[in-house]
Amino acid sequence: MQTWRVRDLMTTDVITAPDTASMADLVALLTERQISAVPITDRFDVVLGLVSWTDLHRKISVSSQGNGRRAGWLSRFAPSLHWPKGTAVEVMSGPAVTIGPDATPAAAAREMHRTKVGRLVVVDEQHRLRGIITRSDLLGVHSRLDAVIRDEVLQVLGGTLPIQPGAVEVSVDGGVVVIAGRTARRTTAVAAVRLTETVPGVTEVVDRLTADVDDTAAVVPERRTSSRDPLLGWWTERLPVWWREDDTGTRNAHRKSEKELAALG
Repeated sequence: MQTWRVRDLMTTDVITAPDTASMADLVALLTERQISAVPITDRFDVVLGLVSWTDLHRKISVSSQGNGRRAGWLSRFAPSLHWPKGTAVEVMSGPAVTIGPDATPAAAAREMHRTKVGRLVVVDEQHRLRGIITRSDLLGVHSRLDAVIRDEVLQVLGGTLPIQPGAVEVSVDGGVVVIAGRTARRTTAVAAVRLTETVPGVTEVVDRLTADVDDTAAVVPERRTSSRDPLLGWWTERLPVWWREDDTGTRNAHRKSEKELAALG
């Protein structure tokens, strides 16, 4: 069964900016490409940080007074932008929140939730840029066609579990998988449902499987009957044979003398 990784969902054609880019260059890049953030890399393609519109807003000062040389209504209402001097390294948020390409989509989602970000920069072991993954990319796994999901479910069940061909029917509608049929053991049916839930794009599994044998019931071990007499406690094990119950279950009424009984202690 294919296990989806970040590398299967990430965008590899990533727009970047060099660490020497100016504020004006960054604004022009974000505006032209219509993106909300851009990774900043050095000449070795190592990710240093991330610049977003929020970062730029902290640096760009807006003056509504003008420079005193404007005339008419333009000087009164049109603000003037003052681009501060500096490079991308001075304005970026760093270090960037990153993840490896072999991480699972679930791990990427948890990292986004933990760090409260909407994107993760995908880097290799040398921290070089390999791609970027967003929340939309993670949700894209649920856009798989129902026919593709059904084929993968059948492949998983047939190649992993001892299920006879044609014994189980699978239908998919909007990501909801319905499994119907009969298996030899109940544990096989339970495993089929669990494996189906791991297929990418599956949102719900409806279990309509039956089994010939329910081997999920707990086996109660046979309780051993104690040979100890509850009235005599552990001393029963030390009593001579003639004092214990015979084969007929009756108590041997013959008793020894008081001297012999005292010797039992």
